[in-house]
Parts: sequence; structure tokens; C-alpha cells
Amino acid sequence: MALELLTRKLAKVKLQEILILLAILVGIGIYIDLRSNGILFGSDSIISRDTIVVNLPPQTISLPPGQPINIINQPIPSKVDTGAILKAFFREVTYLDSLDNDTVKIVLKEVISENAVRSRTLSWNLKLPLTTIVESKNELKPMFFYGGIIDYSNQMTLSPSIGYKNKRDQIVFLGFDPFNKQVKVGGFLPLKK
Repeated sequence: MALELLTRKLAKVKLQEILILLAILVGIGIYIDLRSNGILFGSDSIISRDTIVVNLPPQTISLPPGQPINIINQPIPSKVDTGAILKAFFREVTYLDSLDNDTVKIVLKEVISENAVRSRTLSWNLKLPLTTIVESKNELKPMFFYGGIIDYSNQMTLSPSIGYKNKRDQIVFLGFDPFNKQVKVGGFLPLKK
């Protein structure tokens, strides 16, 4: 009889030691998870992406063919207005030409003075359907919980507990019943993600 009592006490002591060792291992696992995810150092990670999809229809732009250069020799008039010729020679004249279709609008601007091109700018505007896809993904953060476990077998007991939920929605909790001096350890896994 004394041997049975001794083996029960040893089993109870071993069970308590195993539960304490299990609680320590769970605590170390939570610490490693927190440290590897950067939670201990306050990094909040939110992933946000902007994606712009351009739907380009297959299209070719046909430019009009260039005109051949014609040299026209005209007789010099008898009355020549030199002032008008000089005024026309030094005047800046701006020429605009454009090409417009369903996909693009191209504008060519040339400034001519003194029989030379002073500036030439080419501007264009794409007229394409743009689709913007905004994808925001909030990463799950590990969380701590506190609460209690009410247990009723022969008598009702209340165990204050703390819990930890990691990024994969797995929950581990640890409780202690001060009246019966019992440690309670448990965990939850998500049924479906």
C-alpha cells in the first residue's frame, strides 16, 4: 500500500514536472515566433501593391507619305519691298501638325525663323483603357490573450490563463488553477482558412 502511494506521488510529481517543462517549451516557442516575425521590436508590416494593367489593342499607325520637294523658279518682281522681305525673314512662325487615331494623338510643333528651324517639339498622348487593380493584404499579427478557464468536474474551479495566437491562427494557452495547484496547457488549430 505504501508502494502504491509512493508511485502515485511520483507519477503526480512527474506529471507536474512534465507539464512545467511543456509550459517552458511553449513559452520558448512563442518567444522564437515573436522574435522571428519582428513583433518584439515593433515592426508593423502591411503589404500594399498597386498594379496598372494597360490593355493595348494591336494597332498600326500609318503616317501620310511625304510630299516631294518642288522647286519653283519665279521671275523677280520689279517692285520689291525690302522691309517686308526682312520682316518676313526675321519673323518667328509656329507650325502645328497632328496625327490622331483611336490609340494615340501626336502633335508636332515647329518654330521657324530666318529660314531655319529654331525648335521642334513632339508631344503625344496615349488614349488607352487603363485598368487599375489595387491589392491590399494585411498580414496577420501575433496576439496575446488573457482570460480564464472554468472547469467543473466534482467542483467548479477557475483558472486564470494567458494565450498566444501566431500568424497562422494557431492558439496556445497556459492556465493555472491556484486552488488545486494544477497547470493547464492547451491549443487550438483553425478548422478552415
